Amino acid sequence: MIDFNYTLAIQFLNLLIVLIILNFLLFKPVLRALNKRESTMNNLLQSVYNLRESLSSMEKEYEELLKERKKPIFDEKERIILSAQSTYSEILDNAKKGVAEDLKKLKEDLEEEVKKVSEKFQLETERLAKEIAERVLIH
Repeated sequence: MIDFNYTLAIQFLNLLIVLIILNFLLFKPVLRALNKRESTMNNLLQSVYNLRESLSSMEKEYEELLKERKKPIFDEKERIILSAQSTYSEILDNAKKGVAEDLKKLKEDLEEEVKKVSEKFQLETERLAKEIAERVLIH
C-alpha cells in the first residue's frame, strides 16, 4: 500500500515551490503577454474601424466636392450646346432665306431672259415672214 512518510510531504512541498516558481516565471509573463497581445489587437481593430469610417466619410466628401466641381462644367457645356443649336438654327434660317431670295431672283432673271428671247424670236419671225412674203410675191 501507500506509505505516508516525510518524502510525500517533501514532494508536495517541491510541487508547491515549482508551481510558485512557474507561476512567477512562466504563467504570469505568458498571461501578461497574451493580455497585452489581446489589448493591442483590440486597439488595432478599433483603429482599423475608425480608419474605415474616416475613409468612408472622406470618400463621401470627395464625391460631393467632385459633383460641385463638375456642375459648373456641365452647366457651361449645356449653355454652349444651346448656344450652338441657336446659332445653327439662325444660320440655317438665314441660308434658307438666302436660297429663297436667290431662287426668286433667278426665276425673275429667267423670266426676263425668256421675255427677251421671245421678243427676239417675235421680231425675227416677223422679219422672216416679211422676207418670205417678199420672195413669194417677187417670184
